[in-house]
Amino acid sequence: MHMLFRLFGPRLRKTQEDIAGRAAEVIAHVLFDVGLDRFLAGSMVLDSQFRLHFYAAAPRLSSTILASVAVHEIEEARVFRTHVMERGIDTPTLETHTRIMADSMMRVLRLQSSDLRALPAVRIERRSLLRRR
Repeated sequence: MHMLFRLFGPRLRKTQEDIAGRAAEVIAHVLFDVGLDRFLAGSMVLDSQFRLHFYAAAPRLSSTILASVAVHEIEEARVFRTHVMERGIDTPTLETHTRIMADSMMRVLRLQSSDLRALPAVRIERRSLLRRR
């Protein structure tokens, strides 16, 4: 039943908060897979379906790209690199800096994409709206 609902039921519209959460996941995954230096040399791209992608090299411009940011241009990413080189990395530090870098990326992506700015900031639950009436 749950599977049928997911297939044929109404789809939830993405929010800026969803995309920021996904940005943090992508950052952590890329750092784990390719390392800090290759991460800083890459770019994050937001496509027309509001999916984030990491590219090790600058991607070609296309009509499907809403916004793109080179990771090395983000100040927080450079601060993170300095912190890792001086003190090393542990899980709490990674989680903190990942969220900070995701917020910074979202700020840059919002500046480039009016479609992203048009999305709601957070999800409003339909149940809470029904209770208020």
